[in-house]
Amino acid sequence: MGIFIPHSKLENLKAYKSSFFVNCRYQSEDRSLVTKYVLKPFWGQFAKIFPLWMAPNLITLSGLGFIIINVLTVLYYDPTFSGNSPRWAYFTYALGLFLYQTFDACDGQHARRTGQSGPLGELFDHCIDSLNTTLSMMVFCSTVGTGLTFMMVLSQFALLCNFYLSTWEEYHTHLLFLSEFSGPVEGILMIVGSFILTGILGPQALWHKLIYEIQIGDSLFKVESVHLLFALCGVGLLFNIFSSRRNVVEHYKKESATAKEAQAKITWATVGLLPFFSYFASIFVLVAVDPETISLPFVLSIGLTLAFTVGRIIICHLTKQEFPTINPPMITPLLQFLIKILLVHILDYEKSIVLPAVNWFGFGLTLGIHAMFITEVIYEFTSFLDIYALSIKHPKKSA
Repeated sequence: MGIFIPHSKLENLKAYKSSFFVNCRYQSEDRSLVTKYVLKPFWGQFAKIFPLWMAPNLITLSGLGFIIINVLTVLYYDPTFSGNSPRWAYFTYALGLFLYQTFDACDGQHARRTGQSGPLGELFDHCIDSLNTTLSMMVFCSTVGTGLTFMMVLSQFALLCNFYLSTWEEYHTHLLFLSEFSGPVEGILMIVGSFILTGILGPQALWHKLIYEIQIGDSLFKVESVHLLFALCGVGLLFNIFSSRRNVVEHYKKESATAKEAQAKITWATVGLLPFFSYFASIFVLVAVDPETISLPFVLSIGLTLAFTVGRIIICHLTKQEFPTINPPMITPLLQFLIKILLVHILDYEKSIVLPAVNWFGFGLTLGIHAMFITEVIYEFTSFLDIYALSIKHPKKSA
C-alpha cells in the first residue's frame, strides 16, 4: 500500500534486523538493580512456560488481555472513575498489571529461544505498550478517584509524555535507555503495590487523607494525599524530559564531526517534540473551554492518537525514514472544536446531544486511522520479511 511505509524503505528492515537484532529483541540499556537481581531471574524461569510453537508477538498481545480485563472491571463497577470498585477488584488490578509486565518482558526472551527476534517484535512491543499506557492510566485514575476531570487528562499527559519522550530518544540514539528508576520497571511495581494497598486500606483512607487546607479568598482548597502523589509525578516528569533531551544532545555531540553539525542535528531533533506538546496544548484548550468534554471516548481518542504517533516514530526508526512531525489524528481536537461551534453556536443544536456525538466521532476517527495504520504495517512487514505476525512461519532449526 505504501501509505505509511514507502516501498523503497522496506529494504532497510533487513539491514536493521541484521545489525540490531542479533542478540536481543531490540537494543536497550537497563540500569535497574531490581531488573538485574530480582526480575530477570524470575522472567528467565517464567518464560519457560510458553511452548516453543508460540509466537513472541502472541505473548505480547496476551499480556494486553490482562489490562483489558482490568479496564472492563473498572467500567462495570466504576464507570465514573470515582474510586467505587469493590475491595477485591484492586487486587485483580494488581495481578493484571504485574502479569502484563511479566508477559511484556518474557516475549523478548521467548523470541531468542525460538529464533524469532526481528523488527516486527519491536513494533509490537511499543504499540502494545502505547495502548497500555492509557488503559492502565484509566484503572489507576479509578483507584485514586480522579473522576472524569482535568486531573485525569493531566495524568494522561504525564504518562504519554514519558512514553513519547522515550520513543523520541530511541529514534535518535538507537537505544532504549532505562535508568536506575524507570516507569516500565519500578514505576509499574509501585503501581502494583498501590493497588494492593488500596485493596487493604480502601481508596478513601489511602488517597484522600487530608494533608493541609489552603484558604484562597472565599474558597477552601483541601490538599489530600493524592495531590502529593501527582506533585511527585510532576517532578519525575520534568526529570525525564531533561534526561531524554540530555541523552539525545550527548549522542549527537559524540557522533558529529563538528560542533556546528552537532547543533544542527540537536535543533532538528528538538523540533520532533513540538507535535506532542502542540497536540496536548489543543487538548488543554478544549477542556478549559468546556470541561464536560472529558469523557471515556475523549480519553480513548487521545490514547489512540498517541499510539498512532508513537507507532509511526518506531516505523520511521526501523525503516530509516525522517522523523514524522505531521500526524493526521492530532488535528482531531481542532475538528471537534469546530464541529461543536458549528452545531451548538451556529445551528443551535442542543449541547447535551452534540457533545457526546462529537466525542464519539473523535474516538471513531482515531480508531479508524490507527486500525488502518496497524493493518498496513503488519501486512508490509510480514510480506517483506516472509513471516507471520502471531504464529511462527519458520521455526528455529536445532543444531
